[in-house]
Amino acid sequence: RASLVEMSVPYADPNPPYQRKCAFDVGDYGLGYCANSLELGCDCLGNIYYFDTVLSDSRGEAVEKKKVVCMHEEDDGLLWKHVEYRNGHNESRRGRELIISSIATVVNYEYLFYWKLKQDGTIA
Repeated sequence: RASLVEMSVPYADPNPPYQRKCAFDVGDYGLGYCANSLELGCDCLGNIYYFDTVLSDSRGEAVEKKKVVCMHEEDDGLLWKHVEYRNGHNESRRGRELIISSIATVVNYEYLFYWKLKQDGTIA
């Protein structure tokens, strides 16, 4: 399970009272409510599976948002190669990574989230 608890966005203005101002974009706005509907060829490329989501509004009613998460594979470079020195026969395989992505617009900022699941088990 992977999650994002909070993002603190300091504004770095040294003048009072802004030197202490810090927006909490996840908790204050809610990334789910700010999630974009993704488009093929613009936000996601290739053979893609989209996920819809259901959120609750301020009255507790269900609100569906379409295509807020996309999942696809990308090439990850050369995974392995071997050349048989006796006869020159060689074989190689390309690596793949599974990309799970989402984009949220919080007021004037776009946050792009890419979870890259690698074949060796790492998450980048």
